[in-house]
Amino acid sequence: MARILVVYKEFPAPSVGHAGGQGVFRLMAALRRRGHSLLLVARMRREEAPLLKEVSPLCEAVLTVPHHTAMDGPRLLTLPRSYLALRRAAARALREWQPDQVLVEFAQTAVVLLGLRRPFTTFRPHDVNWFLLEQRAARSSGLRRRVLRTLAGLFRWLEPWLCRQYDLVAAISEGDRRLLAPRCGDRPAVLLPLNPALSVVEADPAVPPGPNVLFVGAMYRSFNVEAVRWFVERVWPKVLTRVPEARFYVVGYRPPPEVRALHDGKHVFVTGYVPDLAPWYRAAAVCVSPLLVAGGLLQKVLDALAMGVPVVATPVSNHGVGGTPGKHLLVADEPDSFSEAVVRLLTDPVERERLGRAGKRFVETRYDLEAALDRWEAVVREHGGPGHGQPTASR
Repeated sequence: MARILVVYKEFPAPSVGHAGGQGVFRLMAALRRRGHSLLLVARMRREEAPLLKEVSPLCEAVLTVPHHTAMDGPRLLTLPRSYLALRRAAARALREWQPDQVLVEFAQTAVVLLGLRRPFTTFRPHDVNWFLLEQRAARSSGLRRRVLRTLAGLFRWLEPWLCRQYDLVAAISEGDRRLLAPRCGDRPAVLLPLNPALSVVEADPAVPPGPNVLFVGAMYRSFNVEAVRWFVERVWPKVLTRVPEARFYVVGYRPPPEVRALHDGKHVFVTGYVPDLAPWYRAAAVCVSPLLVAGGLLQKVLDALAMGVPVVATPVSNHGVGGTPGKHLLVADEPDSFSEAVVRLLTDPVERERLGRAGKRFVETRYDLEAALDRWEAVVREHGGPGHGQPTASR
């Protein structure tokens, strides 16, 4: 079994308020169950310090540095200071811990490790940024569109180049893998998804039964804020016209004032962070993912499908998930069609049951983490894992 150094720009734990950190924690837990020894280097926010006790039992050693939000001073200075601290910590871990392999989570982390001498390294990007920028450009106009298109062109070159500096690329969705694989040169590209892991519990008694519509997401992220506002302003009034008793719940960490202002206590409820999402999924009749810009693998969609909750999503929300529209979930990208799909599910229990069962089966067969780890470990062994690879630096 290998000693694996995990380097991540965030802190992974089951209780963090973002799907990426939760997914990295579940991957680490799965690797530990397989007998691997884990070492972790990560940035940590001030409020995340108590989460160390959730992660330490998995790891042989943990080394944290302050997240830029935990540093005093302007962001222009704290951001590079924080990432330089992460680089120094990773260099120290490589030197002192001498891992057999390195697992690099997120593109910013991959940039930080460039030039460091390291063993066989897997890079797992959580997004394909040129794909996101192209989506944003398509929704913009004028100078903003030209700037976004220029940035998309730059990232279309830069991200594949970054992938080629590592030994193995592990995409979190099949959609992202298809985007990256042709541009990775001789580097293999495999699927290593953020898998769902929700407890099986009853619905939260604080949420009354009925036509509940649920959105889940880290609400400090601009894409989620944009999605909620579009849904409430463009879609939700059409739903209420047909189903006036419907309730929309926005559940997620750190909602900004503009989202909190949508809470009316009757038809729209903004909860903020909740410790366990499973009861909210259980209480939902429909989950929605109205993101207008999206990439990677949307955990909110995957979790809902895994819980057997029918989903209405925009096409870009389904990019990474790869469900078949009409079979595993409903897909719509205009206010009228999106509201029609939500109303259809709220008013048709047979259709809700059919779609929920099909979505759950889809996740169970497509996103089994143990099967994905089997494939990843096989590629690592083939291309130079523990005992085979030589320390490398950025190419």
